[in-house]
Amino acid sequence: MPAEVRERSGCSPVGGCLAIAACLALAAGTASLARATEPATAESPVEAIPPPVPEEWETELSAAVSSCTSCADSTGWPQSRFHVDYDNGFAILPNDPDETPYSLRIRNQNMFRYDGFSRAEPSWTDSAGNMIPINNSNYFGIPRGRLIFSGNALLPRLSYLLNIDYNSVTSQPIGFRAFWLSYRFSKALELYVGQSKVPGSREWIESAFAPLQSADRTMATTFFRPSLSQGMWIIGEPLDDFHYHAMVANGFNTLNLQPEALNNRFAWSASAWWEPWEEFGRGYSDLQHHQEAAVRCGVSYTYALGSGNQAASDAVENSPIRLSDGTIITTPGALAPGVTLLSYDISLAAIDWAWKYRGFGLSSELYFQDLLGLQASGPLPIAATSAFGGFIKGGYFIVPRETELYARSSYVTGAYGSGYELGGGLNQFFLPGKDNLFFTFDAAWLENSPAGQNRTGFVAGQTGLLVRTQIVAVF
Repeated sequence: MPAEVRERSGCSPVGGCLAIAACLALAAGTASLARATEPATAESPVEAIPPPVPEEWETELSAAVSSCTSCADSTGWPQSRFHVDYDNGFAILPNDPDETPYSLRIRNQNMFRYDGFSRAEPSWTDSAGNMIPINNSNYFGIPRGRLIFSGNALLPRLSYLLNIDYNSVTSQPIGFRAFWLSYRFSKALELYVGQSKVPGSREWIESAFAPLQSADRTMATTFFRPSLSQGMWIIGEPLDDFHYHAMVANGFNTLNLQPEALNNRFAWSASAWWEPWEEFGRGYSDLQHHQEAAVRCGVSYTYALGSGNQAASDAVENSPIRLSDGTIITTPGALAPGVTLLSYDISLAAIDWAWKYRGFGLSSELYFQDLLGLQASGPLPIAATSAFGGFIKGGYFIVPRETELYARSSYVTGAYGSGYELGGGLNQFFLPGKDNLFFTFDAAWLENSPAGQNRTGFVAGQTGLLVRTQIVAVF
């Protein structure tokens, strides 16, 4: 098509075969109309019938339509390089990931909870001699809400994730929980950089939105587990059914710390587990209703240097390090009158085991914690202190894949005191066999709780009845 005619007719080469054909036809009509309205001359009389389309235009139209055959679908519209779908979230996915290695998934996770606590004691006294009141509670809240963006970019094996946290239980209602870039070399090795969980406990690694046979992670896990930190980590399955997750991070829990507040030694953490019989699946409930027994056993270990104030933080999922009576270790006078702990090494080892079979789910994890190399503002009577604890829990689906009853207990003990929880409840799954939408009712008796974390409902020093009911929705 001549350029001047294309410009005069408003045609554009963009828009596919139909647009090209329409433009060429419009141009032809425009040219004919122009001739018809020109003054008649002897050399150029007015023609009542438009002349045929020039041969070169017919050739161009035929070539344009032919070249578009490969880029149009059955309706004649041009094909896109992407399509929209639902794939573990609302997704924009490439038709050919090798040619167009970009994708986007948008997921939402919501946890809406009622929390009620009735105290049996008015106060407790920490190891520094401070008398701290125990308060009743009665409120609705959102302990966890997540908006997650993930996908691939730049390379077919390069992935990204941005996890935005929102909640109503901290002074930071919106924040970043996790973010990373990862490259998958093989099934045996995937490398990550960013911010995520320090993998020091199996129940901690498990998602809080999975069925945990509790409204949240157990009191023992809340006491012992690491938090989130920035660093590098690898995950993989080097042998069939054998998995690992290893990380080098800034610290045991370094959320919201500026670089100048970090110490000069990294935290090292790793977890490995084996599922020898069948794929275990998410959570501790046998929502999958395994027809053959599924077993998972594993070990985890973390070693880190800690320093600075461990005061209770509103950082996302942060759980301060405490003595076995619930006292935050950097509380002035916690280890000796008038003395404040300045730095310490923390060693945490964990062993876990779990089993699922035809609606039954049983699990346990044991923790061994040592605080070593204690350095303080003055002399200390001890150079190290230890704590031990763990949980055991089990459940059974009275309606397969829909209704589960469960019970649990967890325990923490050490040189400064002991505490436990004893609880149970039910899970009701509204989509049979899926954990995208479920209701939990949970009640637990707490005795001298050593754990405290703003997402869980546990407050250090609690003795009394804790009731939590919640709706979890993930899509």
